[in-house]
Amino acid sequence: MFFKLVWKEWKENLWKLTFCSVVSLAFVALLLRVRIIPDAAVCALISIIQLFVVPIVYCLDIFSGEMSNKTIHLLFKVPVERWKIFMSKYLVSIFSIALVFILSSLLMEFMSFGREMEQGYMLKNNLLNGVAALLLFTWFCPFACQSRSEAGSLASMCGVAIGFGIIFMWACSCKIKWALPFVPYIFIIKHTFYSGFLELIDMIKIVLSQALSVSVAVSIACLRYTKIRRYL
Repeated sequence: MFFKLVWKEWKENLWKLTFCSVVSLAFVALLLRVRIIPDAAVCALISIIQLFVVPIVYCLDIFSGEMSNKTIHLLFKVPVERWKIFMSKYLVSIFSIALVFILSSLLMEFMSFGREMEQGYMLKNNLLNGVAALLLFTWFCPFACQSRSEAGSLASMCGVAIGFGIIFMWACSCKIKWALPFVPYIFIIKHTFYSGFLELIDMIKIVLSQALSVSVAVSIACLRYTKIRRYL
């Protein structure tokens, strides 16, 4: 039954994957072919746009759609635990978001091969932005898994993105180092400004911190989703 739920979510959200992939690949091909700006600027521009736009496309109706269309009543009659319903939505979304970034990263690296950028830089940079996007979407889930409207979901996604930005600025300005590994943007900052053996040690700490953060976020989201009132 769980795999049927995953297949249902995949079919319902396939248009999002198609839309995001086509638009991303089109902009990558256009900007790298025309070369109005340097390749590094193209990579940064597209990566940052994808970082915020792709999660927003997926967040709008992933939970609120079932409530606004009243199909959640039928969905909750399926003989399967509610947390599995949530996980089917979550897994399909993060897989699709990751796929968008992988495709655009491969195209960036292919079109920039042999040009001014160091080999592998654009691929790594865009993929790290993809990791940040997945983390932002994961933290969106606890706040919006009970949302009843697309506007509420959009506000939650924007709040998560801005909130982590505020936390990052607060941690940097107040020199609170323990908070930095929990910020999704830290992967991008580390890749852009730091290198060497010490970065590898710091990256291990960041990965462990983010793994703990994701576990907490998914657990809270599952708990909140199971607490949705049966009659809304």
